[in-house]
Amino acid sequence: MKQSRFFFLALIVALPFIAFTQDDKIQLKAQDAAFGTSDLEMIDRLMYTVPGIGRDPRDIIERQSIKPYMMPVRKIGPRGSELSYILSSCLEYYVNLNQNYKDNLSPDFLKLNLESTGKRVTPQEAFLFLAEQGTVSASIMPFDSKTIPNAVYATAKYQINNYLHIVRDVMRGRQKVYEVRKALMRGNPVIIELQADASIRSLIRQDTWEPPAKPAELFPLLVVGYDETREAFEVSGCWGSSWGNSGYLWIRYDDFENYVMNGYVMVPQAVY
Repeated sequence: MKQSRFFFLALIVALPFIAFTQDDKIQLKAQDAAFGTSDLEMIDRLMYTVPGIGRDPRDIIERQSIKPYMMPVRKIGPRGSELSYILSSCLEYYVNLNQNYKDNLSPDFLKLNLESTGKRVTPQEAFLFLAEQGTVSASIMPFDSKTIPNAVYATAKYQINNYLHIVRDVMRGRQKVYEVRKALMRGNPVIIELQADASIRSLIRQDTWEPPAKPAELFPLLVVGYDETREAFEVSGCWGSSWGNSGYLWIRYDDFENYVMNGYVMVPQAVY
């Protein structure tokens, strides 16, 4: 295990560790920055380093957690979309970092716009909507709203510049773990699609996820930390504070490699 940790350290220290300047961030909209890139070299160039949270990998080899900077875990409403709730939680993390107040973003603005076609919404479609349209504050459109109020058309929208497809199901070995750890080291939460079954929604007082016998669905979760001693990632869901362990759950690295099909990182706008 120590050898694998040192190998990982050597690998990520050799990569460019970039804190974006204002000009760099603006350039993310340039035509040569492909929307939703999965190219690993481009990912390292485009991934945002969150000031004060993302640090040099030498300082955070054993563990990293951005949970203290996240809003409290919310509970999805009966009309809610799990993907929209996870996306809103991720985006509001970036929105609130430089604000003197904490603002929840509306997942239902995303849900109602994206599901108007009646088709299953993919993460890629949702990211494109966040880049082109964005979402609004939950003070304008509260959780579990049935309709979109007229007030949303006269208020500021919160958008992203891009997204990075850092984990794909074709990755083998520890590559999924390495890519997610790199993102967390830079202070970025990671949206994942976990192959599981419906029982994941009702995990109560459970610290660590146990894979089901027949995982048949993909569930969105947000990775907020890792611990090398536990060899696990910590994730949040959208099923309230009674889910898992106060709204969070650990997924072992081995299970992460086997059951996480995709992982995404948002590239936020320069300022909000």
